[in-house]
Amino acid sequence: MKDLSGFHEAGRKFEQYLRVSTFPLAVRLMRSEEEIQPGFKRPSKDLGLQNFVCQNFKMVRTYGWTMAVTPEDTNCHLARLVYGWDEQDKDYMETGHKFNIGLYAKDMETSLKLEENIFRLEGKYPGLIISPLARTKVAPDVVLIYCLPAQAARLIQSYLYMKGGALEFSSTGRIGSCHEGVAKTMLTQKPQFVVLGNGDRVWGGAQDSEVMFTCPADQLDIMLEGLEATHAAGLRYPIPSYMNYAPGFQADFKEKALERAGGTIIKE
Repeated sequence: MKDLSGFHEAGRKFEQYLRVSTFPLAVRLMRSEEEIQPGFKRPSKDLGLQNFVCQNFKMVRTYGWTMAVTPEDTNCHLARLVYGWDEQDKDYMETGHKFNIGLYAKDMETSLKLEENIFRLEGKYPGLIISPLARTKVAPDVVLIYCLPAQAARLIQSYLYMKGGALEFSSTGRIGSCHEGVAKTMLTQKPQFVVLGNGDRVWGGAQDSEVMFTCPADQLDIMLEGLEATHAAGLRYPIPSYMNYAPGFQADFKEKALERAGGTIIKE
């Protein structure tokens, strides 16, 4: 996609075909803080606080704001680790393990195994800009779609319609939106199905029913072509239930139902 209008059209199509309840998100990793434009909201300046990045995802996808987030705006230890905003010295990592052990890991050995599976952006980016895709003010690197599992299935079907095979899946069950949503998608350059963890649900406002599907921005054309083609072929959301059948009852229930039914059920 060469200009913002292409991303706007992609956002509208995701909303049309998936009927998601919140805006798909365009996420751009800043190359310079000079990318922050007047009108972009900043947690530290406009809200008067530091917060978690997942909170800002929620605000953008429900309020429709465009937000710029830098280390100055963020007090989430894990997000700062994922985006490479903090130096990973010995004391820093020991603090993380102390948090993990007894909560996410039974001992240091299992905590270290978790650490081995964390995707980090290594501090190349001084911040991120989050905007609703259908009217994004920036060209994104990654698109995040908060959705229901059935909607995520439609996106998986759409991608595999074009690419074949299977979508590879791995999950740590935590740091979902920042880690597996942004960092992992950026580093692998592959779409991701993300199980949102406690942070996204406790602080980020994600509902129990929500999951996330992500796509690198340069693969949106592939995703949308597959979405439109599978929709035209009959794979739709909402997924229609098959209703063309005669209902039946277990024998004992049927006998009692007929006695009670009055004229509700026609007797044979």
